Amino acid sequence: MKTMKKRAKLLAFSLVLGFMGVAIISLPTLACEFTFNYDRIEAPIGTVGEIGVRVEKTHSKCTMDDPLGYQFDWEGIEILGETDWEKIGPELYEKWFQVSLGSIGEGFLRISQDCSKEGYEEAVLSITVTKGDEDGV
Repeated sequence: MKTMKKRAKLLAFSLVLGFMGVAIISLPTLACEFTFNYDRIEAPIGTVGEIGVRVEKTHSKCTMDDPLGYQFDWEGIEILGETDWEKIGPELYEKWFQVSLGSIGEGFLRISQDCSKEGYEEAVLSITVTKGDEDGV
């Protein structure tokens, strides 16, 4: 009789662990993955260039009113222009900013979204603007 109870407990314990494993595996991943084409930027004042931003949507049923309605904010840089979002793969989008580094110091470019499924997500690109050379940039 004791062996029967031990087997029943072991079977119940195994089932619980199995269901927990399935639940953990089936949990959704982050709503969006944000990446920039640089890890960070350090360049002299007056530099003009482009910064690319990619968004990979990691779940297929987006509940946002505008599925590409991400917020951008920045400091220490000037945005000269930007492209529209372009779909470059399944659930993969890209946008480019033309920027000018106009003031010495630390700055950033941030992308964020407050997702109704996954909460707040953001990525920040750190930008350092240096003095540069005597002969110009």
